[in-house]
Amino acid sequence: LWDRFPAARAVQQMMEAMERMPEDPFGYPPSFRDDGYRRGRTPWEIRESEEEFRMRFDMPGMTKEDVKVWVEEKMLVVKAEKMTTKKKINEQRREEEEGQEAEAEEGKWPAKSYGRYSSRIALPDNAQVEKIKADVKDGVLYITIPKTRIASRIFGIKVQ
Repeated sequence: LWDRFPAARAVQQMMEAMERMPEDPFGYPPSFRDDGYRRGRTPWEIRESEEEFRMRFDMPGMTKEDVKVWVEEKMLVVKAEKMTTKKKINEQRREEEEGQEAEAEEGKWPAKSYGRYSSRIALPDNAQVEKIKADVKDGVLYITIPKTRIASRIFGIKVQ
């Protein structure tokens, strides 16, 4: 068969695949699961073993106080926000004013940080939601999602 619009069809398939990626990372082909960089814009990596799924989210500058993780309607929700409070901003301004001349001489810049991250990821049917664990180390969020063991049974059905 001859395809009159191969480029248009390829673009359409790519767009459909990109729309599915953020909502269902567990549905990726195995080649995409192995290398987080192939997915392009998704900021996480997924590894799968027989017992669990392991996820890694790069969140530079975030601490465990900045990160919230929960499950809502079979979706893993990850949110993080680092914002300086008014008190911190006022203290920083006072320090800047006091040490402005010294910092200008040394070429140092005051530390200011703000960041936001949000993601919703569909969980697979075999995820043990009540046993999910999350840990933040050095600006990286690690999530472990244990799998349930599904015993496959064969039941004979009497045909009448």
